[in-house]
Amino acid sequence: MLRRLVTGLVGAAVLAGSMLAVATAQDAKKDAPKDKKADTKEIKGKITKVDADKMTLSIETDDGKKLDFKVDKGVEFIGPRGGLSKEGIKDDRVKVGAEVKLVTDASGKTLKEVHLPVRKGGDKGKAKAADKAPSKDASKDN
Repeated sequence: MLRRLVTGLVGAAVLAGSMLAVATAQDAKKDAPKDKKADTKEIKGKITKVDADKMTLSIETDDGKKLDFKVDKGVEFIGPRGGLSKEGIKDDRVKVGAEVKLVTDASGKTLKEVHLPVRKGGDKGKAKAADKAPSKDASKDN
């Protein structure tokens, strides 16, 4: 009889402990921050207009919609490797015709991020400078 009583009490304690653990896990899940992507919307398109003075950016989406955005101080300009641009809207990659991905709030009205394309022409300047410099072989021909 005593053995059954002790076994029942141990079983009840184990059951109560497991229920407490489940309740704690559910509370932690509720308190966890919301998924960032659930609160945002991604839009891909080409830049059609940039006004750095008025801090505005216009794009045409892949499906032909034309959208205008105000670029506030909190908007991040992110390069293709994940680095932040210090120039923001004045970055040389923010130009008409550039393919960009915009991240907005869930409503699609407030701009949060601008994902910039790869910078083009980085090696062209070096190649042109090399073409202008006289080579060693050229001096032998003269």
